[in-house]
Amino acid sequence: MFSFFKKQFISGTVLALSALAAGCSTDVDVYKPVSAPIVTNSVETTVVWSASVGSGVGNYYTRLTPAVDEVRVYAASRNGDVFALDRETGSREWHIDLDDEDENDDRRSARLSGGLVLQYGTLYVTSENGYLYAIDAEEGTLKWKAEVGQEVMASPAAGYDKVFVLTITGQLLAFNSETGEKIWANGNDGNTVSLRGDSNPVAISDQVVIYGTSNGKVNIVSQETGVLIHQLNVNNANGATRIARLNDVNSTPLSIMNEVYSVAFNGNFQGFLIPEFSSMWKRQYSSCLDLASDSTDIALTDVSGHVYSIIRVDGTQRWANTRLTYRGVTAPAYFKRHVIVGDYEGYVYLLDDATGEIKSMRMIDSSGLYAAPVSDDDYLYLQSRDGTLYAVDIEEKKEE
Repeated sequence: MFSFFKKQFISGTVLALSALAAGCSTDVDVYKPVSAPIVTNSVETTVVWSASVGSGVGNYYTRLTPAVDEVRVYAASRNGDVFALDRETGSREWHIDLDDEDENDDRRSARLSGGLVLQYGTLYVTSENGYLYAIDAEEGTLKWKAEVGQEVMASPAAGYDKVFVLTITGQLLAFNSETGEKIWANGNDGNTVSLRGDSNPVAISDQVVIYGTSNGKVNIVSQETGVLIHQLNVNNANGATRIARLNDVNSTPLSIMNEVYSVAFNGNFQGFLIPEFSSMWKRQYSSCLDLASDSTDIALTDVSGHVYSIIRVDGTQRWANTRLTYRGVTAPAYFKRHVIVGDYEGYVYLLDDATGEIKSMRMIDSSGLYAAPVSDDDYLYLQSRDGTLYAVDIEEKKEE
């Protein structure tokens, strides 16, 4: 149900806001999830392997996503477990429990919250306890840890020689990627009311780091100095109440060559050109989830659970799928000419990337899917709320 957290940060889920709105009526719950659609599958999904990666995230608003390289897939649970699994078989290669670290002794758990991020053989993950951890991806040993000093929910961003962490108050910090030494800290968005959750920062080359803010902007910051170079205005706050005026950019900015795309809650979806800092186009969509892209389009899940495909070049809508209204739909991913999303009941849906038609749905895990799917050239990786990781493959059904 609806609740306030530390420093009045509001839970960043549509279900929480929906519960508040629904409380105004005793007759009809307009935010009730629709029933799972009936789909005649024309695409087969195969679970290649599944493996436990700890206790998962439970009912917390924690979007821990797997990371993958040519050999392994890495996954973590909120309580501190981090695993490396063979990418082809799912067999365990190593495990480390960050809950064993001294700073977590008097806490409920390690409360891992942001990651996993893989760069140059090192895994990075952050925690709500205010720590950044660097783990050797080959050996599974802790290379270093750094105290951030504030709660962190966003995934870190790894550059060439620095790691960037965004705290829940909007402060951005840079750490040396080899030693964990803090280099600089900058900024604070100043908002006392915002969605619980943060835009993940994105490191672009060795020049800038970009991230969304709780006041409707995307900040562009120098990696070297931490100085704010520019702000892109994604959305302006409107409305009579603090809830109505929420316009957080919780979605991670999407960087493609010299383009940046960003969407705000209660607001707009925009494409920008960098370094001109000019708007390519602006469209009315509202989301707090990350975007996905292929060579021509951007996929977006909005606050109602509707999934859209937007043409990058001009921002026009290729298609919309509205069959999953209020089903707690995840952020999308592209995989083998499909847009993939999951939902709160644990179904995974394969939408045709050209039409938006649901080509297949399958119950994967009844504990539910919350984090966005992750894909490589071979498999789709889905992590359930209870901590089971699935490697899935798909293929068109053969006509009989």
